[in-house]
Amino acid sequence: MVRRLQVLSFAALALVALAACDAGPTEVYYSMSTAAEFGDLDGFLDGFTEESKPLIQAQISLSEAYGQKKNNPVRQLVFESVDSEKVEDDTAILEVSSGGRQQKIKMVKTDNGWKIDTKVLADFWEDEKKNRR
Repeated sequence: MVRRLQVLSFAALALVALAACDAGPTEVYYSMSTAAEFGDLDGFLDGFTEESKPLIQAQISLSEAYGQKKNNPVRQLVFESVDSEKVEDDTAILEVSSGGRQQKIKMVKTDNGWKIDTKVLADFWEDEKKNRR
């Protein structure tokens, strides 16, 4: 009986992990945002590519150490709602907002699901700035 429960528990965990990999960009964004709101750094970082995680951790540490709240990635990336999602091939653009603030966030599809890649996002934001001029 105990062995059967272990197998069932393992199967349930495998289904949860599989479902997480199939989550769309909006679901991934809400998951990482919710984690950030609850102070779950690891949950927040799950929304980033492996290459981006060290940079985000460093930015968080520096912004906290020097009291620069506006430079904190949580402040820059966590918004209350996703107003639209546009998926094209392996990229997605989320339009997010919170109060009067609005932002566009570009995500990429990886082998581990939808993630934010800081290089891709920085390039996207730079292009957005140029297009507004």
